[in-house]
Amino acid sequence: MMVFWLVAVLLIAVALLFLLPPLIQKLQRDSNEDAIGRDELNVTIFKDQLAELELDLSAGVITQEQYEVAKHDLERSFLQDANTETDAPVSQTDSVVGRSAAVVIVVLVPLLAVSIYNMLGSGKAGLHPEDARPQVQAEGHEGTLEEQVRKLQDHLQQNPDDVEGWGMLARSYYFLKQYGAAAETFARTSALLQDSNAELLADYADALAMANGRNMAGRPYELVKKALEIEPRLQKALWLAGTATYQSGNFEDTLGYWKRLLEIFPKGSENYLQMQKNIAEIQQRLGLPVDTEIQTAAAAGGASISGVVRLDESLMLDAGVDDTLFVYARAANGPRMPLAIVRKTVKDLPFEFTLDDSMAMNPAMKLSNFQQVVVGARISKSGNAMPQPGDLQVVSQPMGVDDVKGLELVISEVIQ
Repeated sequence: MMVFWLVAVLLIAVALLFLLPPLIQKLQRDSNEDAIGRDELNVTIFKDQLAELELDLSAGVITQEQYEVAKHDLERSFLQDANTETDAPVSQTDSVVGRSAAVVIVVLVPLLAVSIYNMLGSGKAGLHPEDARPQVQAEGHEGTLEEQVRKLQDHLQQNPDDVEGWGMLARSYYFLKQYGAAAETFARTSALLQDSNAELLADYADALAMANGRNMAGRPYELVKKALEIEPRLQKALWLAGTATYQSGNFEDTLGYWKRLLEIFPKGSENYLQMQKNIAEIQQRLGLPVDTEIQTAAAAGGASISGVVRLDESLMLDAGVDDTLFVYARAANGPRMPLAIVRKTVKDLPFEFTLDDSMAMNPAMKLSNFQQVVVGARISKSGNAMPQPGDLQVVSQPMGVDDVKGLELVISEVIQ
């Protein structure tokens, strides 16, 4: 109850702050200049109100959008006043009227606010919001998300063909991280629309993948491809399709999806630059030449490691030309997941490499997030990313990320 009245008093105070300053400033100007024109008065009031809005914006009291709307209203009101008012001087009578208006505003605004709220709000309960809470919740306007989900479930039992309701329920499940329930509900929603809505299909695929441990293989990828048949430029579907093919190692298709996304994003935007880096990574993995523009964008910002990998002459006969070569960097202290990795073959040796943030397997696990790293190279006959007995490798000593330039790695160890 106390919180309610504090908020109410603050709102009334804010209203008075908007109403009183123009009147007070007008009275002060009347005592100094009896001949001031109404147009000049309007200009001063407009500037003061605009300054108050700017202060509220800088203090975070209002958003940029609210500021623009309020500013537009002030400008419109100012222009209307300028067109309709004359330049008649402010008289002594106006000053008296102004003082009276100020007193009336101070007294009547709070009284009217409480009276009108009591009449048009919830009666006695309007003055005691705790008593009104059960009724408000019964109407579905308050309560936790779980409570709203239960009400929505009850509604859908009575209205099973409410497509919008099913979609809202599915997104609520997703927000609550109940991915299995979200996937089932998205499936039902999409079925009601005969699988014709691309966005719903993409949401269904996303929820199903999350329920399967973020795995896009199988049904999720099929749903995404169907969504792209309906809407080929749907960003979420392209992201999910690129993720699915990346997870399966089908980098040719991944490159295609990434290039389609690059065409959609505004040039120079954050998404555009990130997609350039993703494309550079895939082109390196496929052994394709990296476009100059993309290579520049991929190297811009963040940490990078460069060097060359060679195979010791003593192990030349132990490696086939088609064996897989992994060059990677990982945190010196922490998870063993690579922070950046490049995949080539033995026939590419000696191989000049560059590892940077664009090659991170996880956005939260990238080179620039760690001060100390180790850099390694491994030749795998099986092509398995996990080390196996018989693989050939070299691992550097821990070193600072900023110091790793022109590094030379010589593969000379056999994993036992």
